[in-house]
Amino acid sequence: MSSTNSTKFLDLFNNVDEYKQAMCAKVVDVIRTSNRLGMENFDRIMTIESCHDKINQLSERILHRIYQMKSHIQSSDWDQLDSDEKLEQLVDINDTLFERIASALDDADGLKQSSVSTVVRQVVIKPQLKFKHKIDNSTQIPFIPKIRNKPHAQIPLPMFMTQMNFESIDLDLLEKHPEILDHPYVNEITSFEPDEIVLKLGELHFPKTIEQTKCLFVDTIDTLKTMMDHIEIQSELAIDLEHHSYRSYQGFTCLMQISSRTEDFLIDTLALRDELSILNNVFTNPKVLKVFHGADWDVEWLQKDFGIYIVNMFDTHQAGKELNLPTLSLAYLLKTYCNIDASKQYQLADWRLRPLPKEYCRYAQEDTHYLLYIYDRLRNQLIESNKNNTEFLRSVYSKSKIICLRLYKKPIFDENTYKTLYLKAHKTNFNGSQLAALKLLYAWRDKIAREEDESTSYVLPDLLLIHLAELLPKDPQGIRACCKLVPELVEKNLEEIHRLLMQAIEKPLVDLNDVKSNFDECLQNTRSISSSNKHISTES
Repeated sequence: MSSTNSTKFLDLFNNVDEYKQAMCAKVVDVIRTSNRLGMENFDRIMTIESCHDKINQLSERILHRIYQMKSHIQSSDWDQLDSDEKLEQLVDINDTLFERIASALDDADGLKQSSVSTVVRQVVIKPQLKFKHKIDNSTQIPFIPKIRNKPHAQIPLPMFMTQMNFESIDLDLLEKHPEILDHPYVNEITSFEPDEIVLKLGELHFPKTIEQTKCLFVDTIDTLKTMMDHIEIQSELAIDLEHHSYRSYQGFTCLMQISSRTEDFLIDTLALRDELSILNNVFTNPKVLKVFHGADWDVEWLQKDFGIYIVNMFDTHQAGKELNLPTLSLAYLLKTYCNIDASKQYQLADWRLRPLPKEYCRYAQEDTHYLLYIYDRLRNQLIESNKNNTEFLRSVYSKSKIICLRLYKKPIFDENTYKTLYLKAHKTNFNGSQLAALKLLYAWRDKIAREEDESTSYVLPDLLLIHLAELLPKDPQGIRACCKLVPELVEKNLEEIHRLLMQAIEKPLVDLNDVKSNFDECLQNTRSISSSNKHISTES
């Protein structure tokens, strides 16, 4: 190895993080390509001889690789397994491989840190520890809207809501005023109709490049005022959010991007979390069009984190649906209408990092920089595809209004949803003790996640939860042995987990027929939810 490459990871990457990002980009690309294929088109594609032969060749290669991996990890006879058993083993193999990869990368990163003194690992302290208002993950009190001032109101906010204290909400108050939980802009959203001028064909002006466009990073009151002075005089804005959910139970917004026709803004929503309700002056203004792409979750996150609502929105994802575009992702729109190849490298980035690396800022800016131009193209296409009739365009506005009416609700805990996890893991033969362990661990995981403000996946990943319930280790050391890498909160609560496993052995679920009677219903619900949210995984 030459001296030039002596500090590079695998002689190609500057550090392990760069390697991880590159690999993630490859994985995302494969997923997007497979989603583009679509199972509904598979049978038709297989009738094409060249495609049939190529797919069969690839299938054989993949199965051969799987068998090679299996031989190093599993000992069962692969050829004698049925399809469900093979799928179950593939899930286990995949989990094991990723654990090994993660461990190896951490080891490599540690070696690199010790050998290259100029590289410093960035430790992210949980931003929510510094939030002015502590996040309430409890199940007793539902999510209370944060709005205390209602600009552009047709119906004013009740006086008592303008004076409510964030920290003193109780059930008695909710019983007395159940309207607290209602959507405060229902009337304004439902009565909104787009102006006739936006229902006509418009001129197209391709935006300047990102390098030629002014971009302001907004992380102080002064820069927030500067941005407000600009966006309050605009008639159209493009908006997007970057959200973090792995180290938080309900998740939180880390960055907001806003673009006008001439300027871009990146808002540090961690630094300005308690100051951003001022955006309602623009976001609820029916005279200002807000363009989003796939706004289903964005609308709820804005409510949850900042008390922000949207009136007058155009969702480009809904426009893509109306036009029956082959793919509904923002990446497709960027390529089709702007000839921009969207970066995939930072789709899985940790947006809590501060300061944000320049590459992250560039990626975030790109999400909204071209979105108003894409809106122009989609608006014209919606009109032209319907013989200059505005029916399709009005339909997009109507569907966007429905999204604006979404109301954030705190995740509830249903003690029976462990059955859905059981089905997703393709388990059908758990005995009473194993099912009891699954139910107890599922409830324990949710309780700890709420208390520690962590995601359930961080506390105890699904596969490990299933694994513990299946093996029923008899002592704390056995619990450790079940984990290739012991999660932090599993190690911290070993005795409690051990107690629950012993309880499951001593008090198994007796009536297994009753336990399994509604599994088909759970499976159907899971498929329904997965189908309704499928577009979210391919938005970027």
